[in-house]
Formats: sequence, structure tokens, C-alpha cells
Amino acid sequence: MQATLDAWTLPRGYSMRIAGAKVTGKRKVRWVCFRGGEARHHRPPVDPSVFVKAKEEGRRKPTTDRTSKKCGCLFKFEVIETAKDSDVWVLHYPNEEHKIHNHGPSTDTSDPRARKLPDFVSAEVDGWLREGRLVSQIQEELRRRGYLNVLNTDLYNRKRLLKKEESQQQQQGNNAQGGGQTGQQVVG
Repeated sequence: MQATLDAWTLPRGYSMRIAGAKVTGKRKVRWVCFRGGEARHHRPPVDPSVFVKAKEEGRRKPTTDRTSKKCGCLFKFEVIETAKDSDVWVLHYPNEEHKIHNHGPSTDTSDPRARKLPDFVSAEVDGWLREGRLVSQIQEELRRRGYLNVLNTDLYNRKRLLKKEESQQQQQGNNAQGGGQTGQQVVG
């Protein structure tokens, strides 16, 4: 259902997420707008020294300066199975206020789910990143193929993740080669 819903909503600038499901008896799934709810502003402002320390250690700066996409949108609906295990569903809006969004459509690039590549393309991109292709070249190739929503930040984030995974695998390989020896000698 999620894939079908995404195929209809994402091109129109809206995105829905599952907010709850009930699987006892008749199945019921509740979807809400991904911009529903209120932003959590529970993080205190970041001290500038934290940025300096992160830079010295080669880490990214804390990302507390981002703004939330949430705007309190009330749009939501439920689909309820007509009979147990029937796979026939009925759409239900809890109230009239849940039938409309309180915001316009999002841009294609503001919703990360709208920028997600199909698995086979994602695997190809991973290969290109491992080969050392430039992000600009990869983005150009993706645009040529019709994937216009992918941001260079998405590609840089993926590149960073691949390097981290590779580093962890090398570390595990080094640990395995050591055979678990601690370097202690037994004196008898």
C-alpha cells in the first residue's frame, strides 16, 4: 500500500507516512501527512566551541541549525479491511478537518522520499562512488536518465556512509587477522 500511495502522492508534492496499524481482527492502517505534527524544539542552542572542536576532530558540525518541515498539518486517513483477511479496504477520514492539507505541495527536492532512487540505480551509484567518480559526474548521469530530484548532498552523504562502512570492514578484517591475541606472553 505504501508504494502505491507514494506513486500517487510524491509526484503531486505530498508525502504520507504510516502513523499506526492494527493487525488483530480486521486490519487497519492510519496514514498522516509527513508534515503533520509540531517541530520539536527541545535542543538548546549549540555553543560555538562545539563547532570548533568538531572541526578539529574532523567531524561534521552538529545539525541543530536545520528547520523542521513539520507545520501541524492535520491531513490523515485510515484504511480499514472490510472483513478479516479479505484484502478489500475502505478509506475513512476521521473528521472533515483531516481531508485537506494546511500547506501547498512540497518541492521535489524537499522530501527525502521523493529523492530516493530505485534499488538497482542506487547500487549502480554506489559502484560509481567506490570507483571514485565525481559527485558532479554522477549527478549529471542521473539527470540524463531522468532522476532530477537527487541533490549533491544526498550523494555526498552516501559517499561518506560507504567510506565509513569500508573503514569498519577493514577494521574487522584487521581484528580477525590478529586472531584475538592480546600481545601478552605466558611465562612458565
